Amino acid sequence: MARPLGDPATRPWLITAYVAIGWGLFTITVLHLISSHDPLLDTLSSYINTDRGQGMLGASVLALSVGSMAVLGSLHAARIPLSRTTKILFLTWSLGLATAAVFPASYPESPRPISGQIHLYACMVAFLSVPAIGHTLRAVHPLAKRLTALCVGTLVLFAVSYFLTLFGFPDPLPVGIVQRLALISDVVLMFGLLRIASAESRAGLRRVAEEAGQPAGVQEDDRLVGLIGGGPFDQHRGRLAGVDGVQHHAFGPAEKP
Repeated sequence: MARPLGDPATRPWLITAYVAIGWGLFTITVLHLISSHDPLLDTLSSYINTDRGQGMLGASVLALSVGSMAVLGSLHAARIPLSRTTKILFLTWSLGLATAAVFPASYPESPRPISGQIHLYACMVAFLSVPAIGHTLRAVHPLAKRLTALCVGTLVLFAVSYFLTLFGFPDPLPVGIVQRLALISDVVLMFGLLRIASAESRAGLRRVAEEAGQPAGVQEDDRLVGLIGGGPFDQHRGRLAGVDGVQHHAFGPAEKP
């Protein structure tokens, strides 16, 4: 039998996040298929110069923005501790995406000087926010820590490639592909946080059932045991469960090994 996608409080946020981010990915994929741009050399912003490009690019970025705020809602509903810094970074990530979608980039064939500057700084804020989000959540689960490292690595590659191109130096890394790698890493982190939120909310359901005296089986996948080398966040102890050979319920008492 399929497991529920989180508890009733978390489920709407999870569904909204998956649908919105999934729609954004679908739209940007279609845009790549119908465009004549080179995905290795051209940045995503340049796709506005394709027929229907501005509308499709804007729709995909706005969908990602909405989905990212739903990720924040999922984490909050799953009762995962969130600092004020984490919430602000989610806001800057989502607002940066939305602003970049509303104000397109400027190109010689379609000059938009003011819009182009706004777009540039909005993208900069957005791309810097995601690794910072992961950094603030690194103690929640090793998955968040590992995906944050991936985001940082791809962001550094993108920054190096962008500035080499900007100042006319030979670029061994095509700016188009490294930008896409950076964005994909950000989306993967969002999906990873959704996975953690879903598992934590299911753990909460089990705890409620146990306190009510009902049997509640523990499943390895629900606790994310073995998912890239770690266990779930233990909200009672403020640390990771499964330390020193002792497996804990995320919300319940410890089991002896």
